[in-house]
Amino acid sequence: AAALLAAYAVALAAYKARPWSPKGRESYRAAQTSQGVTIAIDPLYRDKLASQVFDKDDIVTRGIMPLAVAVFNDNDYEVEVDGMSIELIRGEDHIRTLAPGEAVGRLFGRSRSSFGQPAGRPSTEKALADFDNKFLVNMPVAARGKGGGFVYFPVPKSENLAAYLSAASVYIPNVYRLDNDSRLIFFEIALNAALPSGGGR
Repeated sequence: AAALLAAYAVALAAYKARPWSPKGRESYRAAQTSQGVTIAIDPLYRDKLASQVFDKDDIVTRGIMPLAVAVFNDNDYEVEVDGMSIELIRGEDHIRTLAPGEAVGRLFGRSRSSFGQPAGRPSTEKALADFDNKFLVNMPVAARGKGGGFVYFPVPKSENLAAYLSAASVYIPNVYRLDNDSRLIFFEIALNAALPSGGGR
């Protein structure tokens, strides 16, 4: 038992942030364009996919599905997406993102964050910083530019996550133009296009 605890502590301490940036617009299969803004989504619904971006190999198994949100702005003003308002919708299910501290707490144990989560192990700090830095909050997208980040959905109860997601959509209600703080029209993007047949964890 002591050896297992020691190995677990080493694994936590060794967490390393992995770089991420939006791919080219044409690379995304699930996207919507409105008012000069294209938003594309990419669900990391298998452990292998999530571990390419976050330094943990069982994120989905432990109950968190990161969703990449890429924003392409063709306007002459900055825009910003409010990640905290994004929902995963399937039938009557409306699932909101977890804050980074909540997600890291579920994956590594209790932690602290700028979102008011309780203090915890110092060994989670690198993971928390990574999840915070990639969280889609306060990430303006420049005029004629691209940007984006992640939201962290709790995995819904389903024997086949890919099948669940194939009938779900991502609702993005709050997209703002920053020159006058007005809100653009909402986005609702079906996830089925992002999922190859026969997917799973």
